[in-house]
Amino acid sequence: MATLQLSEDDLKPLIREIVEAVFDEANEFKRLMNGKIAVTEPEAAALLGLNTWQLRDIRLAGNITHSRIVGNKVRYTLDDLVVYLRRWRDGGKGK
Repeated sequence: MATLQLSEDDLKPLIREIVEAVFDEANEFKRLMNGKIAVTEPEAAALLGLNTWQLRDIRLAGNITHSRIVGNKVRYTLDDLVVYLRRWRDGGKGK
């Protein structure tokens, strides 16, 4: 088995690149969510490219997670939306 040995100086640029990529992705998510940690149903539907009533039906069918805040208002986090998309991901194979 081959052994890979890297010095601290070798690792620093790699670590910096990874950290920058993570921060860039987090900033992109913040931009998508308009800086909010949770969005309304109309906002979430727009992010998914759906009509509000379609997202409501998906929620009522139990196919997407959501949160309820004061006043029983429905809110969606980025994680709710991403998990939903991943759950219904199509492998690209023809049907």
